[in-house]
Amino acid sequence: MTDLVIRPEPESSSSTPLHRVAGRLQRALPPGWQVDVVDLPPRGQVAGQPVLRVQMPQT
Repeated sequence: MTDLVIRPEPESSSSTPLHRVAGRLQRALPPGWQVDVVDLPPRGQVAGQPVLRVQMPQT
């Protein structure tokens, strides 16, 4: 997924509702799981929207 742009946010930064939800989800998941807020690239004239991405641990 090289077309996604990840905006790193400090742990203390919860500036948007989506970032707050991502933080709560991260705390609820087992260790090793990762929650990111990513911007999908825009398609055509429609601006991209941030989404949550949850990744399972690599084993």
